[in-house]
Amino acid sequence: MVHLDPAAGAAKKEPACLPLCGEKALVTPIGEDLALITGVADAMPDSVQVLLNGDPSMTMTASVITWKRNNAPAEARIGFVAVLPIRLQTKVRLTSVVIRHGHPFRYALVRPAVSVTSLVKVIVEDTGDSFGEVSNAIVQALASGGGGAKRSAAAIAVLTASARTDGWVEVMGSLDTGEVFLQGWAHSLPDDVTHVIVSHDGFGPAEIRSAGVERTDLGGQGRGFVALLSTANGTVLPEKLQKVFFRTKDGWRTLDVYERKVLLPTTDVPAHIREGIPRANASQETMSILRRAGERFDGRDTVSHLKQPVRMGMDMVVEIPGGGLLVAGWMLDPEGLVESVMLRAGGGSTRVDNAWTRLPRPDVSAAFAGNELFAGRMDPQRHDHGFLAFVPGVSAAGDVPVYFEFEVDPDSIAFYPLQVMRAMSRRTLERLVSPLDPRTAAAAIAIERHIGPMMQATEHPAPRIVETRDFGFDDAGAAKALVVGAGADAEEIGVTLSLLALDPEARDIPVIISAPIEAFGTIAAEVERLARFYHVGVRLIASEGVQDSCDSFEAAVHATKADTLVFLSAGVLPRRSGWLSGLERAYRKRGGKALVSPTIVFEDDSICFAGTMLDESGRGLSDRYLGYPRDVIRGAEASEVMAGTTTCCIVSRKVIEAAGGFARSYLGTSDKGRDLCLKLRLAGTPSVWLPDVEMVSADNTASAGLPWRRLAQRIDRWSFDRKWSLLINNMN
Repeated sequence: MVHLDPAAGAAKKEPACLPLCGEKALVTPIGEDLALITGVADAMPDSVQVLLNGDPSMTMTASVITWKRNNAPAEARIGFVAVLPIRLQTKVRLTSVVIRHGHPFRYALVRPAVSVTSLVKVIVEDTGDSFGEVSNAIVQALASGGGGAKRSAAAIAVLTASARTDGWVEVMGSLDTGEVFLQGWAHSLPDDVTHVIVSHDGFGPAEIRSAGVERTDLGGQGRGFVALLSTANGTVLPEKLQKVFFRTKDGWRTLDVYERKVLLPTTDVPAHIREGIPRANASQETMSILRRAGERFDGRDTVSHLKQPVRMGMDMVVEIPGGGLLVAGWMLDPEGLVESVMLRAGGGSTRVDNAWTRLPRPDVSAAFAGNELFAGRMDPQRHDHGFLAFVPGVSAAGDVPVYFEFEVDPDSIAFYPLQVMRAMSRRTLERLVSPLDPRTAAAAIAIERHIGPMMQATEHPAPRIVETRDFGFDDAGAAKALVVGAGADAEEIGVTLSLLALDPEARDIPVIISAPIEAFGTIAAEVERLARFYHVGVRLIASEGVQDSCDSFEAAVHATKADTLVFLSAGVLPRRSGWLSGLERAYRKRGGKALVSPTIVFEDDSICFAGTMLDESGRGLSDRYLGYPRDVIRGAEASEVMAGTTTCCIVSRKVIEAAGGFARSYLGTSDKGRDLCLKLRLAGTPSVWLPDVEMVSADNTASAGLPWRRLAQRIDRWSFDRKWSLLINNMN
């Protein structure tokens, strides 16, 4: 980096004129990688080699801007500004430059360095009528090197010094397509297309398409305009807009932004354009563009007023925590007139009709069967009017307008506003996807394209404890704590707590019952009654964000200081005594460096869990002996498995915390538990299956509905395989 030391002479007055001796030059630093060298010469090409401090090892190529000086001697008839890119690895104090054009000429740099504002004054005084061309070239040179706050400030300073105020912008606002609507008055702004430079957070090229509007309030000193401002790169925020620069034959002009400007909401802009069009004059193309802009979304549902047989209705629009929108509804288009459907939210947009999953909606067919517009046009055998789509990369944050844009034909556009929900419960998702048959290819496509990616993108917050009650609970100095993951069933909690209280091994261990906040009022009284009756120490915690036992376990991790945790889902009960000591012995045998799970059987003595291992392909996981009679594992030895089960296990609290707890991108507990076990395995804590310890699990999932359970399992398996298949294959 070259050290230009612009503050070295801060107390001295900056040079007020151009050095004319041909041996000195002014230097103006622009950031840390650019400098303007200004002086006079007898001649100067457009590009020169420059040696910093006369050192051949520090040679740069500079572009040069020149002008002819009036009434100047031959040796000083050319003024120049050399735009010098400075990129050196070490700090060097720049005191002189040698410029090679024919013979080398050495220029000592005048101290102190000159600010851009002072440099512009010097150039204005020396160039006279040619300042417009010179300033334009300087601005282009500053812009060609890429963005940067200091380059932007320098370019704006040059433009501001060279431009005359031509008018004012009084009203502005963004269109949903990204253009900025401008309304105001000017003296010289041409109609139709004008290339401009805009000053906002930075500066850059843009284009204005304007139409003139006669205004009696200007007294013939100008005329009004309505215009659309667009940029090739990015979007200009109206509230950030400062100036608009444009060239005329007489030099630069600027449209300044009125201090008391009116900022229009996006949905108000089209109506404002429509109001101004009858009084505007421009070419047919410009007027057509302005009319189309006036037809953009203004908050109204225009689909319902189409004369064509096209209608829409929405069931749900949900913003997914982590990014994206889930949209579900129906569209009736029996003649296939809709060319495309775009989802727009703020500045983001994407086409959805070419990717959404169609769902059966016979209710829509029935509702429109007697409608005159649709009579005779609908196929009685087709009811796939519903749709479901997850759209990543689109956000409704900041209460931006969210809507569908329909292109019914090249000349017909309609809009449908959407109301966005900020949260979606498990029950809502179940209702949303329930029309899908989990056995069909349509379900597989919906999972792969929409539901699966949505679940992976979802960033639900971790469960948060909001209520705690202790009934004789004391975990000070306790080596372990027993955590019961509870649901909303008070009777189930009562049975589990009673059996633990009657178990000699478990009754003296601190018990934490973790439940969703929705169930707290239902179970609190029963937990308190049983704790007092059996004289056991119980801590009842209720948390937000708990949807299953895994969430309950995670909340409880932060509710105790015990080093070891025993997880037990409510409804999973000991088959015989000694289960807890058996788990603990196997756990201690591994030095506390394992997650140890027992065998779990259903009430009919068929196996629910006997270790999760690699499947026959070696690329996935499967639960061994699932559904087999328990006799098939008689005599089996304790063994390490790919994953245990968190339904009942013993594990270190610290390793759970270090692994980040359970993932929240699954609908069920099975793959959620596997996910945690694999994370622990990668961190050095394997899973161990203990066959001679048995627990009994009641199959209480029937209430969820078999189709939904199957669909949830397919969704979770897709998410799990997407995350773990490659690592599992490498483990094999």
